Amino acid sequence: MNTQADIGRLYEDRVREWARKSRNDARLVPADLSVRRTSPVCGSAVTLDICHNQEVITALGFQVRACTLGMASTAVVVAKAPECSFAEIHEVAIMLSRLLAGDDVHFPARWDALEMFVAARSFKTRHGSIMLPFQVLGEAAYQLDFVK
Repeated sequence: MNTQADIGRLYEDRVREWARKSRNDARLVPADLSVRRTSPVCGSAVTLDICHNQEVITALGFQVRACTLGMASTAVVVAKAPECSFAEIHEVAIMLSRLLAGDDVHFPARWDALEMFVAARSFKTRHGSIMLPFQVLGEAAYQLDFVK
């Protein structure tokens, strides 16, 4: 059972600060591709508008209808993914999934903001929302035929 203290750690200041960054939609028009995914567990939805140069993301726009955790995760992705390859994003997604599963993970400096989700480990119903923007980019990589 999660205590009030656990919930407080889950929604710590830096999570709320990141979430504020994705509160207002910032769609990207024109975009090379727009992909939307919805979490079947909680109903959170993320749409990312993606511009890319081959396998490198050059810009992202977004629309987020998610909890604070999903908003924070999306804000990190929108801020950090440009100039990264889809393959790098996939590796970071694996690291985040491992962190949520309980592993000790040390993200590359560019992605160290994701360490804020360590408090979400015991909130399994929130993992889908946290992973959603990574799933959107994974779907985009698949649609663009970058998945090997």
